[in-house]
Amino acid sequence: MSTVLAVDLGGSGSRARLTGPGGAREASGERLRVSPSGLVAAPLVTALVERLGVRVGDVDAVCVGSSGILTLSDGPQVVLDAVRSVLGNVRTVVASDAVTSAVGALGGRPGAVVLTGTGSTALGTDLADCWRKVDGWGHVLGDAGSGSWIGMRALQTALEQHDGRRADAAALLAATVARLGAPESWPRQIYTREDRAGVLASVVPDVAGLSEDGDGVSREVLRLAGRELARSLGAALRPPVPPLASWTGGVFGAAVVLETMREELTRLRPDVVLDPPRGTSLDGAELLARRALTGDLQPAEPLLTVRRSDDGSSAPGFPD
Repeated sequence: MSTVLAVDLGGSGSRARLTGPGGAREASGERLRVSPSGLVAAPLVTALVERLGVRVGDVDAVCVGSSGILTLSDGPQVVLDAVRSVLGNVRTVVASDAVTSAVGALGGRPGAVVLTGTGSTALGTDLADCWRKVDGWGHVLGDAGSGSWIGMRALQTALEQHDGRRADAAALLAATVARLGAPESWPRQIYTREDRAGVLASVVPDVAGLSEDGDGVSREVLRLAGRELARSLGAALRPPVPPLASWTGGVFGAAVVLETMREELTRLRPDVVLDPPRGTSLDGAELLARRALTGDLQPAEPLLTVRRSDDGSSAPGFPD
């Protein structure tokens, strides 16, 4: 059995799993940040490798799945270089987290997956010629229904209550003040942070808790998120993608989000089968790393890049 390293980088945190003949072990690390120059991903990869105690020659293949790799970076080269610097000339796959999440959730079957944590993306594929990405534009331009999207709308609603523009969101204002402090401090906390999307998403547990306690304003924010996610999933499911779908991500821990998405998707596409996820993005990354070893990969740029271990050159790829 070969040894592979799977890595998942996201706005809520980073994870890695080393799997080989001796079993599996995992490590976790900091969340992705966005600096003025772009995505800060390479240091996270290095830190995870160090925490697992992996050295040059220990690994046969690596797959790094990362959010923001398509929109907030100059491409996969920085991550490829980071892997080479700590693990040497090893076969490496760098993929959008939409790809790793879809592969993990669907268990390698064609269909579509919506993933939502700090950000949100939907990906539909027939595992042949079609790889359709929907949203994933970041917390300013998109990521509809995501944790940062929910957090932004919750804070906007709380500020309306604070300013006297509405009178039904006192509970939400109190919860967000308890989380972040005085509203006057929020612009500085959010606008000046490299991980501002994660700061916004940190409010989601408060919104979900209030919704469970019967707060109608918080529940409506979550229902709006569910409808947005259904729209993204429906867009990803256009032909030739078959009518099979799944979901993944921490936002679905709020039951009302999943319930509303299911209702809205049924309205939009009654033919679609919505299947519970079979695995995680980390599982998808492990599967991709193993397929890279067998050569069972076909082009899917820019969503996925493969670097061969023989000469370090890039070979595109994804399964037929």
